[in-house]
Amino acid sequence: MTRILDVDLTDPQLYISGFPHDVFTELRARGPVHFHPPVEGRLGITPIPFWSIVAHGEIQQANRDWKTFASTDGPMLAPNPLISAGRSLITLDPPDHVEMRRIISSEFTPRMIGALEQRLTDRTARILRAAAGRTCDFVRDIAYQVPMHLIADIIGIPEDDRAWVFERTDHLLQAGNPYGEYSEDDRLALQVEVFEYAQRITADKRANPADDVWTKLAEQLDGFELEMFFLLLSIAGSETTRNALTMGLIALLDHPDQLAELRANRELSQTAADEILRWSSPVLIFGRTATRDVTIGGQDLKAGDRVVFWHPSGNRDETVFDDPFRFDIHRSPNPHIAFGGGGVHYCLGANLAHKEIRVVLESIVTGYDIELAGPPVWTGPGPVHNVGIGIDSLPVRVTARN
Repeated sequence: MTRILDVDLTDPQLYISGFPHDVFTELRARGPVHFHPPVEGRLGITPIPFWSIVAHGEIQQANRDWKTFASTDGPMLAPNPLISAGRSLITLDPPDHVEMRRIISSEFTPRMIGALEQRLTDRTARILRAAAGRTCDFVRDIAYQVPMHLIADIIGIPEDDRAWVFERTDHLLQAGNPYGEYSEDDRLALQVEVFEYAQRITADKRANPADDVWTKLAEQLDGFELEMFFLLLSIAGSETTRNALTMGLIALLDHPDQLAELRANRELSQTAADEILRWSSPVLIFGRTATRDVTIGGQDLKAGDRVVFWHPSGNRDETVFDDPFRFDIHRSPNPHIAFGGGGVHYCLGANLAHKEIRVVLESIVTGYDIELAGPPVWTGPGPVHNVGIGIDSLPVRVTARN
């Protein structure tokens, strides 16, 4: 078995300035599926062989075939025993996945997200007013605050607890980078703090039921399942959206003509949000394990093989997207796979993330001017975890238009 392209996709240096689209463009040109041998010495990545799926169609095919490409070993590049030890949405396939998803799915329907829109609009307005008239960090002060507050509203986290919860969650995200300033002991300590908070809020909701997601979950789940749900909602519901918002803002500032169009026609926020999701592709990878021998993309995989979907690559697939390296808020149709390739594992928060991006865009273009006050600072070790790269900070000046 030979490699198609002599490049180590686990090398963190590939990702220091964002996703290495040039590498994956060449990979797609040589085939949709590629074998990658194990690499020793990569922090946070078990040295195992894996298959990379880099083309849009094959990512969709594999993602929808949960019987062949199982999620039970976790979504990281390599199997993760800690994540796989308990029941979680990201490690279950049908029928268990369907049952757990059913418990919470009613809170993420388009109708329910629509009901949250005014709350989202009001919160976004407060956050932008607080940022106006000064230089701030778009990531920390705006792009992170919006999704975290909305998730906190959905879960039912008290206002007085939010600063602490947001800080711990942010530190836990940073601690996921094994090349960063946090030790493994630091990461575990932060995880314990977040889990203990989940236990406290669970006890409170059981004693004082409310009209929120956590009351509903606490009635039907317990222990590790609940703690993992809290972690999933807090991290998956914030990190991906803040990266999409930040990369989307940069793209719009790089295309002032399209920003002007959006200001003149807020209805364009619908297609603009989809293009931002395609452009940013905040989910880097999803890992699966083959349950049987299968041929995909011309390659013969064996039962037990590890398979990795590269979503940013699929979202630049030249066979699906016309001129894929052109940012275009008019792009339609836009079959991006930022939320996964469809099927039972389609992102539960897709409607929520899309609505958040639309509301923030509309709030900015109707009331504020934003200009860069410095370059973006990228962070992330690559495919150590699902959202393996992102923008850590983006200094901007925010000015109210009236």
